[in-house]
Amino acid sequence: MAVSCDSQYSHKAWAEVPRNKGGIQGVQIPVASDFTKTIARDYGVLFEANQISLRGTFIINAEGTILSESVNFFPVGRNVEEALRLIDAFQAAAQGVVCPINWTKGKEAINPKEASKYFEKVK
Repeated sequence: MAVSCDSQYSHKAWAEVPRNKGGIQGVQIPVASDFTKTIARDYGVLFEANQISLRGTFIINAEGTILSESVNFFPVGRNVEEALRLIDAFQAAAQGVVCPINWTKGKEAINPKEASKYFEKVK
């Protein structure tokens, strides 16, 4: 889900504007309003000096544990492909493997009990 410090009315307006005009029309995920900035403050992404939220991405498992967080300053957006890669990696890791650097879904992960076999193939 997405969370924004804008009001529910702003979200409704964004949803009515096409993406090629700066809106979010057609976005298929829920967008919650954090107008009080409580969530932004709790997650450490509120830039207190001017009460604006930084751009944060949090991957949270079903138990409520934050598995990954990435926070960017205002002018830099997030990378959805990287967020999806991380979700794939955490799902694979939940099966008992380790996902090495630059791992993507479909690539070999490391079986910790046989790690030496994996590293023998590394160039």
